[in-house]
Amino acid sequence: YRHVTILVVGETTRAQNWGLNGYTRQTTPKLAARGNEIINFTDVNSCGTATAVSVPCMFSALTQDEFSNAKAYKQDNLLDILQRAGMDVMWLNNNSDCKGVCERVPTKNIIELNLPEFCRDGECLDNILLSEIDTAVKTSTNKDIVIVVHTMGSHGPTYYERYTDKEKIFTPTCDTNEIARCSNEELVNTYDNGIVYLDQFLDQIISMLESHEKWESTLLYVSDHGESLGENGLYLHGAPYSIAPEYQTKVPTLMWFSKEWIKNEPFDLS
Repeated sequence: YRHVTILVVGETTRAQNWGLNGYTRQTTPKLAARGNEIINFTDVNSCGTATAVSVPCMFSALTQDEFSNAKAYKQDNLLDILQRAGMDVMWLNNNSDCKGVCERVPTKNIIELNLPEFCRDGECLDNILLSEIDTAVKTSTNKDIVIVVHTMGSHGPTYYERYTDKEKIFTPTCDTNEIARCSNEELVNTYDNGIVYLDQFLDQIISMLESHEKWESTLLYVSDHGESLGENGLYLHGAPYSIAPEYQTKVPTLMWFSKEWIKNEPFDLS
């Protein structure tokens, strides 16, 4: 059986607003509807409060305490090792860049497609990645494959550009990048709509994997860091880790495994 693993690296989505974590709003309705299929982790800390640290650390063998970019740069990361072990590895990018993690593996920068349906001002909605994931899985050999999907996620301050009208569930919204001018209600509504968009994105990836019944497939999702939405006067992220609020360091994390994977692998997921 072919192993197909999709690792979705999120951007700026915080655990406190994640519906599966018991948030007062159901921001993850499609994932929640899958019930026990989804293994949700409620207490996960990021390695940093900004992508430039969090992402390289996530793929390194170093702990949060040990990590430095200089150290990590001199070592193989997880993708290097998977590739050396004979797996196909692919990095699909809808974010600024991979911060050095994907330097030695095949990479596709999706933003360059600049499809008007998804893209505006050099940034694209994450659903632009769906057909690319499908293509990457089908056009690779029948070898085991790991595809890393680096999303735009909940990146601010233009939270209102992270979803479509279909996901505009919570209103009124903050339709400007000058977020300090918005009320807290508007800001949180807009941020939460972006999580509703992420929910449908992850659900569509799972549906695609489910359609290939013979694969042992896996979806892993983890956000790189969280976000402050005005609590204690803080916005965005990047606070020094030692004093950063949990809004910036607690991240949503989940796993999904296909029926074939569960049947054939020696793990008790109950």
